[in-house]
Amino acid sequence: MAKLSKREGKYFTLMFIPHNEQKVYSYRVSSPLMIFVGLIFMVTIGVCSFVITRQINYKITTRANMRFAEKNAFFVQELGKTHAAFQRVAKIEDELRAMLKMKSKKELLKFKGAGGPTPADQARLMQSLSNRATLTPKEFAKNLLFLRKNAQVRMESYRELQKYIVTQRSLIAARPNSWPVRGWITSRFGPRRSPFFRGTTFHHGIDIANEEGTSIKAAADGIVTCSGWEGGYGKLTVIDHGYGYSTRYGHLKRSLVNIGQRVRRGQVIGFMGNTGRSTAPHLHFEIRVNGIPVNPLKHLKQK
Repeated sequence: MAKLSKREGKYFTLMFIPHNEQKVYSYRVSSPLMIFVGLIFMVTIGVCSFVITRQINYKITTRANMRFAEKNAFFVQELGKTHAAFQRVAKIEDELRAMLKMKSKKELLKFKGAGGPTPADQARLMQSLSNRATLTPKEFAKNLLFLRKNAQVRMESYRELQKYIVTQRSLIAARPNSWPVRGWITSRFGPRRSPFFRGTTFHHGIDIANEEGTSIKAAADGIVTCSGWEGGYGKLTVIDHGYGYSTRYGHLKRSLVNIGQRVRRGQVIGFMGNTGRSTAPHLHFEIRVNGIPVNPLKHLKQK
């Protein structure tokens, strides 16, 4: 045990008293020396604390920089992958646009693909990403802004394509090109000799004969605008397909649809009959474009 006591004058006496001995050890030390030793001790402690703190901060900073470098490298890699994905999307989009503009299957089969991002689009981003392990915050923000703008442009383009495809699908569904019934064409579109009196009349459709009660199907999607008795048509069903197309189904034995009902292509809408001005069971079928009768055989699929 050490005991510090102060004597008269400028000296200190340091006494050491062992536990197991009766002898006491004492040392006299001057005040300046004690102050000097104390200062050295404090400076040593301060320097050690500073060095240890710097070492700890250095290790923490080194680890943080390593994690930042790993994250930065990951983001650089992801930016590269995202840019490559945009290239593929752009190429597919250009190919799709080119295919949608083709009017024949022959042209479609010959199409080998074209388009894609321009060299300027590629250089804009890849100049920063090529052979780089890190990106500055400014470079990263610039590249990210480029990708966002590119994504927005592609989304708007896809919306246009989607709208176009939906319109084309609706137009295809509205075109009455499916045969309403199987049978024999007994009278074609155009001038013909009247079956009821002498002279020539203009036939606004085609007559398809078969057994009475044969199912009649809608030639395309549409909405029923007429279902009932209409003079010489007998029991008539009229379907509005949109885009100016409409079809008429005359001489029915019975109709299965009502006005305002939506029907699909191939849906049974009635049965063949012999009602109205008719000489035998058959279907009088008309196709009209903007209210004007046209030759159904030019629209129906060839069989």
